[in-house]
Amino acid sequence: MTENFVSIDWGGTHLNGVIFNSIDKALKKKFLKEFELPSSNLKLISDKNLEEICKNIIKIVKQYVDSKIILLIGAAGVSNDKTADRLINSFKQLSDSFEKIEIYPDFLCNHAAYLNGKDGILSINGTGSILFGVNGKKQIRHGGWGYIFDETPSGSYFGKKYIEAVLSGLDGNKSFEYYVNDFKNNNNFIEREEILNRIYMASSPQNYLGNYSKYLIKAYEANEVYAVETINKSIDRLSKSILDLATYLDLKRVRFCGSGGLWKNWKALKNMLNVSCEKLGVQLIWEENGIPLNLGPFLCYKSKS
Repeated sequence: MTENFVSIDWGGTHLNGVIFNSIDKALKKKFLKEFELPSSNLKLISDKNLEEICKNIIKIVKQYVDSKIILLIGAAGVSNDKTADRLINSFKQLSDSFEKIEIYPDFLCNHAAYLNGKDGILSINGTGSILFGVNGKKQIRHGGWGYIFDETPSGSYFGKKYIEAVLSGLDGNKSFEYYVNDFKNNNNFIEREEILNRIYMASSPQNYLGNYSKYLIKAYEANEVYAVETINKSIDRLSKSILDLATYLDLKRVRFCGSGGLWKNWKALKNMLNVSCEKLGVQLIWEENGIPLNLGPFLCYKSKS
């Protein structure tokens, strides 16, 4: 009997899925449907929003297949069985069409897709950030603790630092007038309490802060001192973490890939990280990804079977 696969890369702000029932060894596309939907980090999402996303996925899937479905998901925020089980149960309560549901951490799936089984290090820098490295049977991850703790480049961290500058300026610090003026130019409100209320009342503060990352990057490109210092320090933290992982894994040649919104939307990041790593004596060998991230969960599933 034909097996129908749904493989989904579930990120912190959106998900990308693919539906198929046949695929060759070279992973050439024979897809029934590819789709994209809004999403959220599974650690932060409410039950209501999770149910809505699951309903939307099921609605799309049932247009193409309705039985013997193997659902495979690589997701941000999957740190333990409890988080994964919550997602699995949400699907099972809404539909009995799934023969099997398996959930994997996003860094495992992204590493499988970007490095295709090769030893090396993957840096995910989207709404959040995490490093994951493999050499043979040795694996190590660093970060992925969320925007409150992680200080390597991510949309939420950059957005947080931008808002901190705005609030400092509103409190009277003249060094941050640039950010107060910039915020006024890009928003229809500027009151201190309104800024804080919108953050703390957001369904996902991490995603909300991520919306402001582009303004810190713009300030960096304008050579504004605070932005330059903040972003350079963040990139240096990332390069130091890469060195730590390479040392632990005993990687002499560091195959490397970057995944996530910062890599996609900020092309300068690659060269900036190269320069920072070279100062530490780390030469990155960049791997070009030829496999879509939405097939990462399928690759993880096949490696176990």
